Amino acid sequence: MTIGHWRNFARGAIGIAIGAAFLWLALRQTSLEQVSTILSQSNVGWLFISLGFYVADLWLRGSRWRVLLQDVKTLSLQSVAIALIVGYAANVVLPARLGELVRADFAGRRYRLSRSAIVGSILAERVLDGLIVVLCLVLGQLFIPDHPLLSSLTAVSALLFIGIFIALLLLGKKSGSAKDWFDRFPSAISSRVESFRQGLSVMRGVGAVRVVNLSLIIWLLEALVIWAVLKAVNVSLGVWEMLLVTGVTSLSSLIPSAPGFVGTYQYAFAFTLGLLAYKPAQGIAAATAIQVFLMGSLVVVGLGLYMYLNLVKPDRS
Repeated sequence: MTIGHWRNFARGAIGIAIGAAFLWLALRQTSLEQVSTILSQSNVGWLFISLGFYVADLWLRGSRWRVLLQDVKTLSLQSVAIALIVGYAANVVLPARLGELVRADFAGRRYRLSRSAIVGSILAERVLDGLIVVLCLVLGQLFIPDHPLLSSLTAVSALLFIGIFIALLLLGKKSGSAKDWFDRFPSAISSRVESFRQGLSVMRGVGAVRVVNLSLIIWLLEALVIWAVLKAVNVSLGVWEMLLVTGVTSLSSLIPSAPGFVGTYQYAFAFTLGLLAYKPAQGIAAATAIQVFLMGSLVVVGLGLYMYLNLVKPDRS
């Protein structure tokens, strides 16, 4: 194994361990029998409504990524959406969010793009998502009793994502001390850094406004997905409560964890719904429904696309 393979293996093993620990913590609050009962009584109609929101969410995420890549290469929405779905499906199957590397590699090979530039665009995408998640956490906490763990989580997340966002803005500038500093490195390194900066370039132009607007709509749809799934397990929440649930559960999916975010997702739902006077079992059931029904559908489509494009219709150019 190369160093890179060992690094990915270690990252995956740590992710699985984290997921197992959080799953144990979640199940300590209830029983599998209670979760199974709630799932068996869930409203399938609401699950199909959530699937509709989920498809719209993914389509808009493809549109946003297309805008982020426009300074790298102009691609059709279909091409970008395919790469995004393959990468997201890999994120579900692989631990520790290794699917982001699959997305970068797939798009790089398929569309002849610099992988460094793609990674830059993915990082910009994730940081924007992180900032909106923090905003959801802040707004959601305004209407519930103060909770030390939530307050600490929000503060740490805000510092992290705001810090990374500022660093990316400085790195993405056309000129400045950051660019001058990297220009001193050997050409093999500086060229990769320049490609990475190209993946960030849209954030300093007019396209940034469009990316932010798309991100806000994406997260509205994300909240609607969760809202519909919660309705399926007999949980009804108001706007501010939904912001809190969306913030906590979405932040949990950003943590490197087991495949399908198993464990961290269950704990986040159980913890947040517990704060809102619902049963932890309802939270675990909602998380499991999302993983099986929505993420499972994504894996089927993503794997099908990957096999078709690599086995049936490979890129021979």
